[in-house]
Amino acid sequence: MSVESVETLVVGGGVSGLAYAHARGERADLLLCEASERAGGLVRTDETSIPGARFERGPEALQTGSEAMRALVAELGLELVEAPAAARRRYLDRAGRLHAVPTGPLGLLRTPLLSARGKLRLLSEPWRDARGGLSGSLADFVRHRLGPEALAALVDPVIGGIHAGDPEQLSLRATFPELQRAVMAHGSLFGAMRARRGGPRAGLARPRGGMQRLVDALAASLGPRLRTGCPVEALARDGEGWRATTPVGPIRAQRVVVALAARDAARLLERAAPDVAELAAEVTSERLVGLVLAWPRAAVGHPLDGFGYLVPSREGQLHLGTLFSSSIDPSVCGEDTAMLRVLAGGARHPELVDADDSELIERLLAEVRPRLDLRGEPRAQALLRWRGALPRYDLAHPRRLERIEGALPAHPGLALLGNWLRGIGLNALVGEARALAGASAVDPG
Repeated sequence: MSVESVETLVVGGGVSGLAYAHARGERADLLLCEASERAGGLVRTDETSIPGARFERGPEALQTGSEAMRALVAELGLELVEAPAAARRRYLDRAGRLHAVPTGPLGLLRTPLLSARGKLRLLSEPWRDARGGLSGSLADFVRHRLGPEALAALVDPVIGGIHAGDPEQLSLRATFPELQRAVMAHGSLFGAMRARRGGPRAGLARPRGGMQRLVDALAASLGPRLRTGCPVEALARDGEGWRATTPVGPIRAQRVVVALAARDAARLLERAAPDVAELAAEVTSERLVGLVLAWPRAAVGHPLDGFGYLVPSREGQLHLGTLFSSSIDPSVCGEDTAMLRVLAGGARHPELVDADDSELIERLLAEVRPRLDLRGEPRAQALLRWRGALPRYDLAHPRRLERIEGALPAHPGLALLGNWLRGIGLNALVGEARALAGASAVDPG
């Protein structure tokens, strides 16, 4: 069987792999192999499961503050539709009632989410030791700077919504390095906020027609250089390059960019780069379920004037929160319907991913109904499961990344991308991919 040769082989057609391949340019001698029949990974807009409506199976929207993402969208010629201004509002649950997340000092003073003592402790943040809590867990940092009540009422639910994780288990340096840098530069979080006052505020947007338009456009830009349904089954050194085994024949490449989930990267690199594979295998990923609901709008008592709500772990609920999908993008359904997406599981309840469908739906609806004043029954629903969508940036993660970076020079031509490394959001993934593409164009080795 003849061997196909390319300069760069990209393994994995999620956002990271697609963004890297696109950023290398149309003249790059490059091939991207994706095991499944579609590219895009977790970014997927479902237009068939619920008649007359569409919903996101992955990320709900883009944050528009990223230079790398703005550049990518412009290159692809995509039209972004800004979310209504009200979608910036977030709610937090307290004892079954939803309260708007406070913004600014006046909002903090008025919010019922904190006691008077909790508010005073939070407002004393500028006088806390700037060196405290910078090297441990996110929970340690927040307790030191804002107090235990702010951690439980404000930060814990936000971490549940972003990382589906437990702030006691997550590394500050890995999850929110910008907070560490802010305190080091300005002495406090309030000082950093004052320094940023008046700067541009990131908004929310989607490509017209849904998030999948982003990955579809990336895939189209690659043309025949993208091969779906083509898993890389094995990887080995081949002289100064690499040799990949695929169902359609071997591929030889000078450079291999592995843009897979941690567990898949570990499996592929087990023989070719066992030291890197061992580190990738250490990464734990959260298990999540989602319940998408199409509800008669007239039967929803809550105004749904926001992005959604989040639930603190101390409330003892199964679900992490609910997104108001039709408020973020009113075009997803008719005006007489509200589209909601309930998220559950994560570090709090990983067992839910294996729960019986009907029992799980019943239990989630029992929690969501009183919070949004839902009456009657949904017009349609869809249950989603993710068995490893969000990697856990645990306390060992910063050191793990250092060890990976130290191991890679022993494997010339090997590079890694993915949400298990330096950021889980789309902006972070695109930024990392474009930075690597720029370095690849300069240094072909």
